[in-house]
Amino acid sequence: MIPMIFKARILDLETGTSVVLMNETDGDTMNIHPGDRVILRISAKSTVAIVNITGIIEHGTIGLTKDVNDELRARTGEAVEVVHAPQPKSITAIKDKLNGRRLGYDDIYEIVKDAVNKKLDKNELTAFVVALNAFGLDIEEAEYMSVAMVKTGEQLGLKKKRIFDKHSIGGVPGDKTTLLVVPIIAAAGLTIPKTSSRAITSATGTADRAEALMPVDLSAEEMRKVVEKTNGCIVWGGAVHMAPADDIFIKIEYPFSIDPLLLPSILSKKKAAGSTDLVLDIPTGQNAKIKNKEEAWALTKDFVTLGERMGINIRGAVTYGEQPIGYAIGAAAEAREALQTLHYRNTVPDLIDKATSIAGILLEMGGKENGKKLAKNIIDKGLAEQKLRQIISEQGGDPKVKAEDMQIGRYSADIESEFDGRVLSIDNTVLAYSTRLAGAPKMKSAAIIMHKKLGDSVKKGDKLLTIYSDSTSGLKDAERYVIDNAGIVAASGSSMLLKEIHIEKMPQRGFVLER
Repeated sequence: MIPMIFKARILDLETGTSVVLMNETDGDTMNIHPGDRVILRISAKSTVAIVNITGIIEHGTIGLTKDVNDELRARTGEAVEVVHAPQPKSITAIKDKLNGRRLGYDDIYEIVKDAVNKKLDKNELTAFVVALNAFGLDIEEAEYMSVAMVKTGEQLGLKKKRIFDKHSIGGVPGDKTTLLVVPIIAAAGLTIPKTSSRAITSATGTADRAEALMPVDLSAEEMRKVVEKTNGCIVWGGAVHMAPADDIFIKIEYPFSIDPLLLPSILSKKKAAGSTDLVLDIPTGQNAKIKNKEEAWALTKDFVTLGERMGINIRGAVTYGEQPIGYAIGAAAEAREALQTLHYRNTVPDLIDKATSIAGILLEMGGKENGKKLAKNIIDKGLAEQKLRQIISEQGGDPKVKAEDMQIGRYSADIESEFDGRVLSIDNTVLAYSTRLAGAPKMKSAAIIMHKKLGDSVKKGDKLLTIYSDSTSGLKDAERYVIDNAGIVAASGSSMLLKEIHIEKMPQRGFVLER
């Protein structure tokens, strides 16, 4: 094809995809339509971009978005050679999956590579993710996807024979377990480089909780240095660019409330960190993502099978998922509760039990005996708190930080019991979404503090929970949502009517997408 010469127009526009803007007349001349690709060249530099047709670009001019010009480094008015580009192999592979065909490694690698290099637009990525949800991935495709996601990102490269990790599939608010497990394992002399996600649909992610204590936006090199000094870390996975395709696919999954890439998403990040041994925490219950032990067993089997193919030894831990872990929900409040728990040793029994149980499994995988007891001793002797403070210091935080330094919202609203009796139900999804209405995760001070848990006895007028926010409007929205959606219900043992509800439209259940 014969190239055309255009004048470069540098646009202050970041699209997340390699896009150029072209005038309609120029598009007709080159027989280029929206979504077609072109090759752009300036001297020895070249790149491929997707074309958008628009009237805001003058005839003879090509608009270069930031994503494109990061590669070309063009100057305004500079001559750019443009030629029609062939369709990339990844598009053919996406079409194959849309037709229900099984993909090989080369097909999947091309898709993942082009996604990471911003060579696929949102429509194309959406088509791929929806096809995966419709037709599924067999175990080999899941392995290919995991390997491709690792190879298209950074790898930690720790020179350790054994590297340990834990991961929760999420769905339970207040789960600050990682803030205890990592220092326990590191204090025991095992290596645990923990990469964590920020909140997607929950009130707060592990990275958000940790960020209330220390910086988490570390590079891979900075992460490596922290682990070499302390045996552990808690950092945001998005900053270290390990398996970056996952963040791209999550943005596609979220609006559709689908999660076809759960296994490759998790295990690619673990493989990139060099993990050899992993405990998979599966909160289970009618109030959690996984509803019963049969579902938990099936999910664990899939993880174990894929883990074996990737050289990761995995054990599942089915944990209680009917109510929040501990009493605090929200980044600052959870960081405060974690510090208090490590300092005062036994203030939050369910958090201590879950953390020592998961840490105990990891310790036994590492050859230690009586893992749970050892984990509890590490907390009781203050070694876990000491290790956490060392990690905080190495990640750039204040190792002398106190629990009371974690400030929660200035405004508050109490939800009180309407009956004498006991707490009969707690809705995790309602409490998580209510905390988001209060301002989480962006507002780290937004919080819910539970005063009662399942089965606790109450008197009429007792506080069941308190909502905190720095926004009065957010506080009102959160309070109303908890009340209207029965976020916590207390009643007497003989009460059959728990709540009379007047609503015009039934609220939709929240979709939980956590990594």
